[in-house]
Amino acid sequence: MKKRIVLSVLLSTILLASQFAFGVQPAAPAEPNQPPKPELPKDGNFVVATCDGKNLTLREVGYFVPNADFDTVKNVADYWINTQLLYQEAVKKAIDKDEKTKLLADIAFKKAIATAYIEQVQNDVKVSDSEVQKYYDENKETDPRLKEPTYISFSHITVDTPEKANDIIEQINKGAEINELAKTESVAADAKKGGKSAKFREESIAQRYGKDFLDALNNATEGQIIGPIKNKEGKYEVARHEGKRASYILPFDNVKDQIKSTLENEKKKNAVQDLLNNLQEKSKDKCKKADIFTESQKAVDGEKNSVK
Repeated sequence: MKKRIVLSVLLSTILLASQFAFGVQPAAPAEPNQPPKPELPKDGNFVVATCDGKNLTLREVGYFVPNADFDTVKNVADYWINTQLLYQEAVKKAIDKDEKTKLLADIAFKKAIATAYIEQVQNDVKVSDSEVQKYYDENKETDPRLKEPTYISFSHITVDTPEKANDIIEQINKGAEINELAKTESVAADAKKGGKSAKFREESIAQRYGKDFLDALNNATEGQIIGPIKNKEGKYEVARHEGKRASYILPFDNVKDQIKSTLENEKKKNAVQDLLNNLQEKSKDKCKKADIFTESQKAVDGEKNSVK
């Protein structure tokens, strides 16, 4: 009996993962001028499919797809029937006796139960309002997620040589408008837009143009011309600082939900790891890897320590 349950779990896992011809397919968009779908019963015990004396209820459909609509329930019913039929045929073919299948099925069966237990452990994790406030107070100055980043706007012209860049600067000093020059002189992708770059984050500027260009912008005042500066691609930039909005700490109410979610995820991760560490410690005499693996890990740890 247990073998049949295990094999059924494996087949279900494979089918659910693949979602191919006989799997659960997304409900198709409703076609125009079609009659309305029948309303699903409210009773969770309503039987949506039967196969060989077994029933699939509306409540059990929710285990696959919560709050499923009519078409999705129908697709789940098809998937469930196909699983039952494939399972029955697989048993007839003695696939449940295959060594590889038995091992994979046993792991899939245990993993499904272990996963449910992990979810239970994680659902017990709570983060209090005081913990959220404490994190904000202690990290608002250093956690970039709690800040609105610095934005810099600028206009620029990208050219191939420093000589050409100096010529551009000379034209600007004589009264030429940088945005008009960019349309004809710049080799950058934004040349047609006059080289205008509005509200770029500092990290985006460094990634695109290089740290030297970012530093020059940060050291410039609004309206100042900078350059020539060699960019990351080996070309040369001439730019005009167009304004800067400095970074500022976001109000607590704007980030409290984000902080709570982050702390909950971290707590859930730690709760599972602590559980595993505790279980491994208690069972170290009963469950262990071969010595070859422990010796290999000791060698790796020794190498790390010697580097330190």
